[in-house]
Amino acid sequence: MNETVSAKADHDVVIVGLGPTGATLANILGEYGLDVLVLEREESVYPLPRAVHFDDEAMRVFQSIGLAEAINRDARVNVGTKFVDSNMDLMLDWSRPQEIGPLGWHPSYRFHQPDLEAELNLGLADQDTVTLVRSANVTAVIDHDHHVTVSYEHDGAATSASARYVVGTDGARSVVRASMDSGWEDLGFKERWLVIDVQLLQPRPDLGDFTIQTCDKTRPTTYVRCPRDWRRWEISLKPEETAEMVTEDSFIWPKLRPSITPQEGAIRRKAVYSFESKLATRWREGHRLIAGDAAHLMPPFLGQGMCTGIRDAANLAWKLVAIMKWGASDTILDSYEMERRDHARIYIETAVNVGEMMNSAETAEALTHAVSPDGSARMQSINRGLERAIGPADDSFSGMRMPQPVLADGQRLSDAMQGRFAIIGRGAALQVCNLPSSMVAIAVNADEHDEMDSMLDSLGVGALIVRPDFYCFGGQVDADGNALGRLVTALHQELGLHQAPGSNA
Repeated sequence: MNETVSAKADHDVVIVGLGPTGATLANILGEYGLDVLVLEREESVYPLPRAVHFDDEAMRVFQSIGLAEAINRDARVNVGTKFVDSNMDLMLDWSRPQEIGPLGWHPSYRFHQPDLEAELNLGLADQDTVTLVRSANVTAVIDHDHHVTVSYEHDGAATSASARYVVGTDGARSVVRASMDSGWEDLGFKERWLVIDVQLLQPRPDLGDFTIQTCDKTRPTTYVRCPRDWRRWEISLKPEETAEMVTEDSFIWPKLRPSITPQEGAIRRKAVYSFESKLATRWREGHRLIAGDAAHLMPPFLGQGMCTGIRDAANLAWKLVAIMKWGASDTILDSYEMERRDHARIYIETAVNVGEMMNSAETAEALTHAVSPDGSARMQSINRGLERAIGPADDSFSGMRMPQPVLADGQRLSDAMQGRFAIIGRGAALQVCNLPSSMVAIAVNADEHDEMDSMLDSLGVGALIVRPDFYCFGGQVDADGNALGRLVTALHQELGLHQAPGSNA
C-alpha cells in the first residue's frame, strides 16, 4: 500500500474514514484488485480502546480478507453477560456458547480496538491497489453524472480526487452523509454515559470474565472484561451531572461496580458519550454511499455497533465489485440500503430494549419476562437474516444467514469462495446449468462434501446459492437441473447480466 497522495486522477472507490468499517471495506475491495483511495483525518491509529466486542459474523468477514487468525490471537472468547441488581445479586444469565458455532467461529469475542485496527492496517499495507492518505481533511464531496469529486486538505495544500463511487465511513458527523440528501431518523433513545477504561496494575481475578450489567434504576452500570489487563466500566449519568464533574477521580472510583481501587488499576481513558439510536434516512445517493456510524447509531448494550458496520462493508463491497469487475448493472446498489437499513434497525431496537431493561427492571422476574417471555432466565444471541433481500421472487431462503461447512479437502466454504458466489447443487444438476464464470462464482457438488450434504439436508433444499457476504441468494427444494437453473437465471437477472458470462472453469 502506498501512503502518499496518489498521482492518479481517478479511482474506482474513495473511502472517507479509516475506522474498522472503512478499513474492512478497503481490505475487501483491495482483495478484488479495485483501485481504492482512503482518506483518513487522523495521523495514526487511536491508541486507546473504543469498541470492545465483535461476533462470529464479523470474524467470518475478517476471515475472507485473510486476517481472522491474526485478529483471533489478540482477542478473547467472550463468556457472556450477567445481569445483576443493585446488591449485585444475579437476575439473568446470558452465558455465551464456548464452542465453535455454525459460522466457523465462536459466537462472541472481546477485543482491544487498537489491536484490531493495527491488523486491518497491516492488511491494507499488503494491498497494492489501495492508497492511504492520512491527515486528510475532506472539505467537499460533489457527485457528477458518472463520478464523484472529493476535495480535501493535506499537508496544508488543497487537493482533490475523483472516483466512480465514494463511500463515507466517517462516523456520526459524516462529511459524505452531509453532502447527500440524508438526515437522521431518531428511534428515541438518548442517554449520557461515562466510559472508563482501566489498565490493571495488579491481578484482580475476582473481577471475573463475565460482563456485568447492573440493573439499578438510580445508576445503571456496566463492567466489561477486555483482553489482557484492560477493563472497562460504563456509568449512566444524570442530567445535572456535567462532564467536568463526572471525569473527576473523586466521582469515578466510588461508582465502579465491581469495585476497584487506584492502587489496583490506572484510568487510561475517561469520556462522556451520548448513546443514541438513529438511522440515516438515505444510504445511497447517486455515486455516494454511507456505512457504519455514518449510517446508524446504537447504544452499546449488545456490542453490535461495530459488527453492524462490518456487515455494511461486506454487503456493499461485493456489489461495487459486481459493477466494476463483473459487468453488473449499477442498479444492484439500490439493494444496499434496502437490505442493510432494516437489518440495522433490528439490532438498534434490541439494544434499546436492553438499555431500557437496565433502567427499569427491579426484579429478576421483570427482567426475565422482558427478554424471555417463556420464563427461562437466559437470553439468546440475535441470529437474524436480512428482512428484505434480493433473490428469486417469493424465495423463503433469500437473506438467510448461511453456515460455513468444511469441504472435503479441509477448506472452509468462505476460503473456497474467495469473494465469489457459491452455487451449491447435487451431481448432474451442476453439469446442465449455464453457470457464471469462475470469476463470479464457484460450483460446489454437495455429493462430494459430507458437511455440505448435511447442510442441504438440514435446510431441506436440493440447491442454493450463497452470496459473497455469506447470506443466501436463494434456494430450491428440488435438486434437479431445472430447479438449479432457475436459481442461476435469477442470479443473472439480479446482477443485470443479460446472459451468463461463460461457464465455470
